[in-house]
Amino acid sequence: MESPATDRRVRRTKAQLRSALNQLLLEKSPEEITVTELTQLADVNRGTFYCHYKDVADMVEQTEKEIFAEFARLMDAYSAKELRQGLGPILEDVFFFIQRNVGPVPIHALRQEPAFLERFKALLREKVSREWNGLYSFTDTEQREFYLSFLVGGVVGLIQLWMESGQKESPQEMAALAESMILHGIQPLEKF
Repeated sequence: MESPATDRRVRRTKAQLRSALNQLLLEKSPEEITVTELTQLADVNRGTFYCHYKDVADMVEQTEKEIFAEFARLMDAYSAKELRQGLGPILEDVFFFIQRNVGPVPIHALRQEPAFLERFKALLREKVSREWNGLYSFTDTEQREFYLSFLVGGVVGLIQLWMESGQKESPQEMAALAESMILHGIQPLEKF
């Protein structure tokens, strides 16, 4: 078992590598990133990199797995009972999560990685679908699917636009906008 100091060092090293990876992803695709440029930018020894990852593709894959596991935990933290009280808290957590884990992403990167957004949609859809059973009583399954598709597509589209445009609005502002659109349709807000 590793000591707390070792755990802290590993977390710090992985955070440095992840930050460098995010920075490089703003400029190029994962396939174009070399271990050398990644470790130089992160100020981490190549040997240290290889202690944690096989290559850049492995790092990207592990990072995505960690992001999705954390997102699943975030989504599972809210029960149907809590969601009946309002969507603001979960939406705010989702926007903070995106800000913390994904950061601003140029439009070309999102178009090159549609699988990431599709996995994100699938997790969101699963949570909403599961919880809607306790929130709404749809008698028509097809109608339920239309609403579900509209909701998930709208929220993910809003997140995508926010990421592409540099996240100028705060997570709180985006959560308020998303909640307003979900609950009241498209109505201009007083400045969100």
